[in-house]
Amino acid sequence: MKIAVLTDSTSYLSQTLIDKYNIKVAPLSVTFDSGENYVENASISTDEFYERMKTSATIPTTSQPAIGDFLENFEQLREEGYTDVICVFLSSGISGCYQTATQAGEMVSDINVHTFDSKLAAMVEGGYVLKAIEMIEQGYEPKAIIEALHAIREVTGAVLMVDDLKNLQKSGRITGAQAWIGTMLKMKPVLKFEDGKIVPDEKVRTKKRALRKMVEKVINEVKNLDEVTLFVIEGDIPEDSDWIQQELETNYPQYNIYRSSFGPVIAAHLGSGGIGLGYIGSTIRTD
Repeated sequence: MKIAVLTDSTSYLSQTLIDKYNIKVAPLSVTFDSGENYVENASISTDEFYERMKTSATIPTTSQPAIGDFLENFEQLREEGYTDVICVFLSSGISGCYQTATQAGEMVSDINVHTFDSKLAAMVEGGYVLKAIEMIEQGYEPKAIIEALHAIREVTGAVLMVDDLKNLQKSGRITGAQAWIGTMLKMKPVLKFEDGKIVPDEKVRTKKRALRKMVEKVINEVKNLDEVTLFVIEGDIPEDSDWIQQELETNYPQYNIYRSSFGPVIAAHLGSGGIGLGYIGSTIRTD
């Protein structure tokens, strides 16, 4: 048995990790109002994306890989001698990657495809990838790995703060009424993932209060867990991530903290000023 790992580009794993563990990545893409399409992390960097978004008249749209792209990946892995592939994807509540890859897995022969819906995105999703790799190295079989990921998912979550709800509303990730209320009251919305979807959690009047509320909510979720890895996920305002990281390191030094960032696809939905704080109820090796 030879097991590969595949994920989509919104797991935002570093190229160092991708190369070290030979992780297959199926990229999503973003399209601007000019019609220009860019493959995430291949033809546009995150910094370039934020600059382009400032001058774009509309919210950039995002696209998942086609079913043929997944088939090509699976067939290539089969040719490389893999018998199984563990696939970790961003939430099926905000993208069709999981469903499309599952369908492709049913179409390919002579390789067993095991798909997992992270019900999250960004580096929290990436944490599942790294856990799967660790278990492969320890000799676990695919069924046991998928079962373990499902168990960990019960003690995993994330909160978000956005500058406003405009991008989430226009991309269909949050309702118009919720966006209107948040904008009119000039609130800083704190959001969370709930059953794979982004939903409002609390409205706070200042950014500093919102950042404090994010830390408070996550610490409350993990305080009774034996193992915890925290993920500070940076948008285009690094000072906010710096503040959260310092707050965690100063007051909660017992937790493993990993710093990452949003790439173009997730940034297209969150807009400028987005930041995330995620957690996994497991020790995730991040080197």
